[in-house]
Amino acid sequence: DIITRVAGANSARNVRLVKGSHIIVPKFWQGANAYLVQNHDRRVIFINPYEGDKALIGTTDIAYEGRPEDVTADQSEIEYLLAAVNRYFKETLRPQDVLHSFSGVRPLFDDGQGNPSAVTRDYVFDLDQTGGAPLMNIFGGKITTFRELAERGMHKLKDIFPQMGPDWTESAPLPGGEIANADYESFVQLLRELYPWAPRDLLLHYGRLYGARTRDVIGGAFGLDDLGRHFGGQFYEAEARYLVAREWARRPEDILRRRTKHYLHLTEDQQRAFADWFDTADLARAA
Repeated sequence: DIITRVAGANSARNVRLVKGSHIIVPKFWQGANAYLVQNHDRRVIFINPYEGDKALIGTTDIAYEGRPEDVTADQSEIEYLLAAVNRYFKETLRPQDVLHSFSGVRPLFDDGQGNPSAVTRDYVFDLDQTGGAPLMNIFGGKITTFRELAERGMHKLKDIFPQMGPDWTESAPLPGGEIANADYESFVQLLRELYPWAPRDLLLHYGRLYGARTRDVIGGAFGLDDLGRHFGGQFYEAEARYLVAREWARRPEDILRRRTKHYLHLTEDQQRAFADWFDTADLARAA
């Protein structure tokens, strides 16, 4: 659709939209273990510790034809995930144990497979050089292979850009990943030495989400009061301002649900209070 409607080009390739849904429940086992179990339909389901005292369970594979913006987890998917977990654990999960659910849409390359679970997760390049400037279309792929996808995509363009340099991204840290020897425990200890006034749980939260950019979140603060308004849990005004200024957050839910998972740790009243503050502060306009 985009190739035809926006680029004015043609392509014989297509993508299929496949919905994947997840549920969040209270953590129901001891320890930090994560689990991967096989369901009766041979699909695997992950059960991961999540946000400290919760568990994240997923995912489903269902063909989807609606607008991606409207996707939600339906009751049959929730029951499917609960049944898969209950096959393996002594404690039985019930629908009322589900705290939250969410869904995403995977744009997978349409390889003609009828079963959504069998559709390839690989990617396909289509380099169109017929209309003047070359147009590179990428079908499929997933976030876990983004670096390799980008590198191979650049290889496809090498004849067009003959002065292109060699590959370099394999050893390059992602933003915030500039941590010496990738030693996260030592990095957290460094944060505790730099900010002795900050509670340990708050530094763990910042370190886990922002890594080496924690310093940008905290800025020149010398105490909790310098982080601004406290909205509950580990959520302070300084983080909201950082996310608007540096990570393109534009609405309260961008911060509460997408950039962070603060919504899991705030009451509904606290979430509404933050949304009111966000609208009043007009942070998106200021950015």
